[in-house]
Amino acid sequence: MNHINELWRERFQAYMKELRRYLKYMFNDHLLFVLIFGGGAAIYYYSGWVKTLTAGFPVGIVMAIILGIVITISPISTFLKEADLVFLLPLETKLGPYFRKGISASFISQAYIILLILAVCMPMYVQVTGNGFSMFFSMLILALGLKIWNLMIHWRMLKIRDSYVHIYDWIIRYIFNALLFYFFIEKASFWFFGVVLLIMAVFTIYVREVTKNKTIKWELLIEKEQGRMQAFYHAANMFTDVPHLKGRVKRRRWLDPLFTRIPYGSDYTYRFLLARTLIRTSEFSGMIVRLSLIAAVFLLFYGNIYFSIVIALLFIYLTGFQLLPLLRKHELTIWPHLYPVAPTQKRTAFLSLLLKVLIGQALFFGICGAIGGNFLQGVIVGGGALIFAVAFAIIYAPGRILKFERI
Repeated sequence: MNHINELWRERFQAYMKELRRYLKYMFNDHLLFVLIFGGGAAIYYYSGWVKTLTAGFPVGIVMAIILGIVITISPISTFLKEADLVFLLPLETKLGPYFRKGISASFISQAYIILLILAVCMPMYVQVTGNGFSMFFSMLILALGLKIWNLMIHWRMLKIRDSYVHIYDWIIRYIFNALLFYFFIEKASFWFFGVVLLIMAVFTIYVREVTKNKTIKWELLIEKEQGRMQAFYHAANMFTDVPHLKGRVKRRRWLDPLFTRIPYGSDYTYRFLLARTLIRTSEFSGMIVRLSLIAAVFLLFYGNIYFSIVIALLFIYLTGFQLLPLLRKHELTIWPHLYPVAPTQKRTAFLSLLLKVLIGQALFFGICGAIGGNFLQGVIVGGGALIFAVAFAIIYAPGRILKFERI
């Protein structure tokens, strides 16, 4: 037992050390500026939006949907490694305390997220219902109780490898979570709670019986743990080089016509390499698409011109900042170091590519601003974003690159 506890302690300490190692780069002055700037704008517009809500607003449905998702998503930290498939397999029957500590750690970390989301939703609840903030603690207790239940069910379902089973499990748990929160917010009859709780009890017993004689699926647990860490490494890679990062590369043959405009010759070596890397690597191309679509939603559905300008500039900054690691993408690969080209060509090619991406995104934001508001608003949003994109690529990015190279 002592050896199992010691193993957990070592794994947990190593995990915290890894977090601290990258968080010091992530939470730098630039990110804090964006968080303060973006967070302040979000709070301002959210508070203004809340004041416009009336008693007819479906606050129960909205909060049930949001909190249902937060509670249902219940990843479990196991800190398992690929070698454990061999070395810990003989100890499977003695690893109960180890995995219980993992579930407990997962609950504590996810409880903070629930607390934050619930705190954000409470002004909306108070404005619509007029009940005051006294219901906050009751909702928090309900949410934490449901989170414990979700973690326990999810842990048992991890003993089943079938991906379809996990999809059904997620949907069923989400329905239970959302219904209970909806009934609680709407102060439904106790019989509604009783029926849902009874079905949850039957489902719990069924899951326990189905998984009672099943062993731990080591491959699945290791795969989930690696996926969880890779998500963190992807976030950290926006700010510094991460050797542990495993990127996904896709051919994307249908985008080949984009590269026909790049002239043939040694002077364009890095221009071609970085452009191909940007298009084929999901961590960069996917990031650009995601940020552009999120910004587009705000620009299309919130017609306020000042808010649109803030969103456009903020997402231009986020895109440009997260593209900076592209410059060092092939740093650990030997072949680019053998290219018979000038070392300065790489930086020049990168800044040129960065400028093109940000200009394209700025024009896209201008079109979205025009559709969401009017033509003049689109010109102002697009023009402001365009100026900011050029300033970022020409003034800010070169200095930031020099700082990256000193790390």
